[in-house]
Amino acid sequence: MKSFRIYITFFKLMLLLAVCTITAVSCDDNDSFSTSYINEFTASRDTICLDTVFSKVPSASKKVMLYNRSGDGIRITSIRQEKGAAKSGFRVNVNGMFINPDENNTISTEIEFRKGDSIRVWAELTSVKENGTKTPTRIDDKVLFNLESGRQQYIALRAWTWDADTLQDHVLTKDSVIDNVDGKPLIVYGTFTVNPNVTLTVNAGSTIYFHQDGELDVKGKLLIKGEKDKKVVMRCDRLDSLLQLKYDEIPGKWRGITFEKSSVGNEIQYMDLHGAEYGILCDSSEYTSLDDIPLKLTMTHSSIMNVSGNGLETIGSKVILENCLIANASGYCLTATGGDVSVNSSTLASFYGYTSSRKYALRMSDYVTTEKQTPLKFNMRNSIVTGYADDQVFWYPLNKEATNNTILLRNSYLRTPEPTDDYSKKMLQDNLYDANTAEDLRGKYLFLAVNDNGTDFIYDFTPKPTTPVVKAADAESSAKDDILGKARKASPDMGCYETDEIPETSDKK
Repeated sequence: MKSFRIYITFFKLMLLLAVCTITAVSCDDNDSFSTSYINEFTASRDTICLDTVFSKVPSASKKVMLYNRSGDGIRITSIRQEKGAAKSGFRVNVNGMFINPDENNTISTEIEFRKGDSIRVWAELTSVKENGTKTPTRIDDKVLFNLESGRQQYIALRAWTWDADTLQDHVLTKDSVIDNVDGKPLIVYGTFTVNPNVTLTVNAGSTIYFHQDGELDVKGKLLIKGEKDKKVVMRCDRLDSLLQLKYDEIPGKWRGITFEKSSVGNEIQYMDLHGAEYGILCDSSEYTSLDDIPLKLTMTHSSIMNVSGNGLETIGSKVILENCLIANASGYCLTATGGDVSVNSSTLASFYGYTSSRKYALRMSDYVTTEKQTPLKFNMRNSIVTGYADDQVFWYPLNKEATNNTILLRNSYLRTPEPTDDYSKKMLQDNLYDANTAEDLRGKYLFLAVNDNGTDFIYDFTPKPTTPVVKAADAESSAKDDILGKARKASPDMGCYETDEIPETSDKK
């Protein structure tokens, strides 16, 4: 009997809990809805701003949150977009429902906005037409919310649209010049091909924007003629930001530049290339020996930054680099396979912050495959080669003896173990070696800024005035100015940036 009474008591308790649950749910289902004019929702912000977008190029989506903190439920009887996507280009989604231009830009479905609930409003933009100006033009729209009380609330939509010229899989068949410093931006879709025996010149101050699939394929010749205060910029066509990062600073947003076998005599000065899948690929030239290899690329006062592959890859090519920064590549910053490569007063810095599986700053090799040797001549002076990993200088020889006198790195700051064998000592001469710096200080010890908090992705590869690279380059062979065109000191610094002269202080009174 005792166990039976316990069972009955337990049953009554469970029945009581069930009744309470049903009552609670019933109360929730019968929340009151106010028709008072003073009851309204609040928004996380009153305007969705989509920054600047190119005409006819879709923007990223942004959202605003609506909250019902009024104390009662609110009924939204209809939602209307004031101008609509057909006129303004804004496309809007409210609570999972798109505002359809074919339905008078209106959502007629009633929404019960219960107290304590929230609603998401998403907006994106594709500017429906060009604005006919050379500068960004502001466009606006509104999302209007009609409440059961008769009150109307709204969220503003705002953006700037910028007209641009576009090239879609364009093939250049005659010598041409790009000079858009005072004109419309240029956006490249697909492959922009420079045919053999054709020269493309890009004048100082010009910017070429590349869509996600955009690339420059040079079979002829490329001349980039940037100037000290008017760099030529190669970047993606996204003008907005992801949190604190600008999209164009994120790697892999366009493809890169390729110099094909037939391309020789290319010259690049004062260029800023960033955010690509790879930076520059120099394909093998036609030659019989290193003595007659044609000069494929001369690059000075230029930077390649934030790429998801190799920064600069040369295969069987003659390349000259001076005052260049190649940094933050997921692959190698510089990889030279055969050919004749000369590097002076430059910085190779492997601090790619988006993955720990990054490769290294410098790779040298005298073969493409173990069956195909490609003799390599490599000469580096007055440069910095560094990064997160313990060793940043990698040499993969197929024929070690044949390259015994063709590989020379000297008067440079290298993150690699100091040589101990005779062969390595012959290859590495008069250098400074960084082998002991703790990983969390690498880069921060040497440069002004290297993603200091791990999330800001801010870099400044100017050496700190107290580091060993300052006044450590060979004055005779060093470049006479730096990557910014600033004259170097009588005792110049290693790397592409020159620090300011620090006045000597005197203890005399």
